Amino acid sequence: MDELARMRERSKTIWALGDYAAVARRFEGVAEEVVAAAGIGAGDRVLDVAAGNGNVATVAARAGADVTASDFTPELVAAGRERTAGLGLDVQWDEADAEDLPYPDASFDAVTSAFGLMFAPRPEVATAEAFRVVRPGGVVAVTAWTPDGFTGQVTALMGEYLPAPLAAARPIDWGIETTVRRRLAPHAESVELARGTVNWTFASLEEATAWLELNFGALIAARRDLGERYAGLRDRLVALMRDWNRDGGGTVRLPATYLLAVARTQPT
Repeated sequence: MDELARMRERSKTIWALGDYAAVARRFEGVAEEVVAAAGIGAGDRVLDVAAGNGNVATVAARAGADVTASDFTPELVAAGRERTAGLGLDVQWDEADAEDLPYPDASFDAVTSAFGLMFAPRPEVATAEAFRVVRPGGVVAVTAWTPDGFTGQVTALMGEYLPAPLAAARPIDWGIETTVRRRLAPHAESVELARGTVNWTFASLEEATAWLELNFGALIAARRDLGERYAGLRDRLVALMRDWNRDGGGTVRLPATYLLAVARTQPT
C-alpha cells in the first residue's frame, strides 16, 4: 500500500473516532447557508460530497431536492443513513472517495460539501471530480474553515502532530480566498465568496477541553498515538482556546471563521 493509500485508511479510522454527530451539531446552521447560496430547491439533483452524517443532505432533502450523500468513512455513511431515515427523508447514501466519485458525468444540478472536501489530500483531483459530475450550468458550493479562525488554528495545530503524505495539501488552504479562486476558476464561469462565523461555546475552559477529548476524532487519535508527546499538544490546545476566548467570567466563546465558495458552471 502506497503512502497516499495508507493515509486514506488512517483518515477513515480517525473520522470514525469520537462522536462526529456531536461535533457536526455545532455547525448545522452552515448547511442552511450552503443550500440557500446554491439555490437548491424542489426537484434538484444534489450530491453532497464528504457528507459526514448529513448536515447539508438533510437540509437539501427538506427543500425537496433529490439528494445523494457520499462519504468515504463507512461509519459516517451508516450514521447519516440512520439520521435521514429517522427524519423520514429519502436520501441515497454511498461510500465513496471525493477524489474518485462513482457517478457519471453531469449527473447532478448541484454538488455541495461543508467542511469535507477541504480534507481531500489532492485538492485539484477532488475539485475536478466535483465539477465532472455537475451538469453544465450547475453549481458547486463548498465551505472550509479559514486559517484566521479558531477551528482553522486547531486544524493547523493537529497537522503538526498527525502524519500526512508529503504531497497532501493543508486543509485550511481551502479557507484562503486566493487559493479557492485559483482552484475553482478553471472549472467555473463565476465564483462567489462569502465569510461567516460559527461560535463554539462552553461553560468553561475545562468543559471545552473535556468535550474535545471526548468527541473530536483527531484529538482522540493523537492521545492514543502520541504517548508522552500528547501532553504538549494538549497544553498548546488549551492555550489556543484561552487566547481565542471572546467571553469573560469563566465562560468560553471561540469564533470559528469559515469561507463559503459558490462556483457556477458555464451553461451549454
